[in-house]
Amino acid sequence: MHSQSTMPIVRQGGQIVPVALFGILIASTVLAIMFDTSQKITEKSRVANAADAAAYSAAVWAARHLNFMAYSNRAMIANHAAVGHFVSYVSWIRYVDDSIDNLDNVTQWIPYVGQYVDVVQRIAGEIRAATEREASIVVPAIDHWNAVLRAAQLEMQVSLATDGLQDLMARTASAYDPAIHINDASVLGKLPDELREVLEAQLIEQSVAVPGFIHRYSAGNDRNSVSQLIDASLRTNADLRRWLSGNRGWREDLLAVQIRKRGNSTPTQGSSSADWQATDDLQFRKRDFLGWQRWMRIGDKPSTASAREFASNYAGVPNYFNVTGDPADRSLPIMAIATRSSNAAASARLKATVEDYPIVVAALARVEFRRSSNSAFAALAGSRQEYSNLFNPFWEAHLAPFESATYIPKGVQ
Repeated sequence: MHSQSTMPIVRQGGQIVPVALFGILIASTVLAIMFDTSQKITEKSRVANAADAAAYSAAVWAARHLNFMAYSNRAMIANHAAVGHFVSYVSWIRYVDDSIDNLDNVTQWIPYVGQYVDVVQRIAGEIRAATEREASIVVPAIDHWNAVLRAAQLEMQVSLATDGLQDLMARTASAYDPAIHINDASVLGKLPDELREVLEAQLIEQSVAVPGFIHRYSAGNDRNSVSQLIDASLRTNADLRRWLSGNRGWREDLLAVQIRKRGNSTPTQGSSSADWQATDDLQFRKRDFLGWQRWMRIGDKPSTASAREFASNYAGVPNYFNVTGDPADRSLPIMAIATRSSNAAASARLKATVEDYPIVVAALARVEFRRSSNSAFAALAGSRQEYSNLFNPFWEAHLAPFESATYIPKGVQ
């Protein structure tokens, strides 16, 4: 018998382990790179979105401030014109009452007629007394409301001049990430000199331009602008213009006698006080062989009324806020520089190699004056353009189409 030889059995288990470990290492590396890349993109996008949102929110906030001032300026002028209208009405009521008194002096001895005139005289006297009582309430109330509007304008100007804009941008950015800072000088100081100097110059210019964009004017140094605006407001309504600054009356031409009713109101506006002076009277003149004689007043004196009669400290529109009207005032740039620590954006593997520079994204928004094309506003003739002002609420905000500045430190790019 031949004995069979035995071959040694070689165990092959475990030889795949190094290959598997090598594959896991490669996969882990790829996953780490993919994670870092996605994290970088996410962080960059988040900082960019925060910068855009902060700049746009600040521009909207500023535009609303400017539009509020425009509305309040219009309201103050309208209120001042309303006082003139009311004072004119008081003067006219007094004229009617005085005319009936003069008529009663003539007709009191005429049977029946004198009695009816007496009744009308009593009614006119009651209407006059009620109107004067109402004026003593309405005129001071309107003047007080204008004072409230001026105080609100001052508060708006203060909020633009202080840190209100910066606080709004900071809160807006923190909604994206509490670690994002807006216009932070201490963080910008870590940037390379060439970039830091540019951004710091932009912020310094903005800190001066925003509070200095609007100016406070008074009736003593506004080149008669308030009076011109009041007159322009009256021109838009023919009846109102005739009632206030025209001849609110009538005229009758008879054969040998002419009778006319005259009435007008004149505004005055100073830097601390204002007034409306209204006058109404009835006049006649006769014709003789030499022609028409001069006009004679019927009654001893004209009927009058004034705003200061009912409000001794009546102020009208003594001051208001406006832009200078220069072409440069058509746009107010607002920049938001969003920064975030680059170490916070890097993964644990990269933290040791990342430079100590923050991620920086700068965004720009603009507040611009653009006349509305809405049919509610009259179009300007030809190629005329309206200068920027705080009497028409045409201020709007938008992100500026410019190259946004982005800086990402080495190792996080």
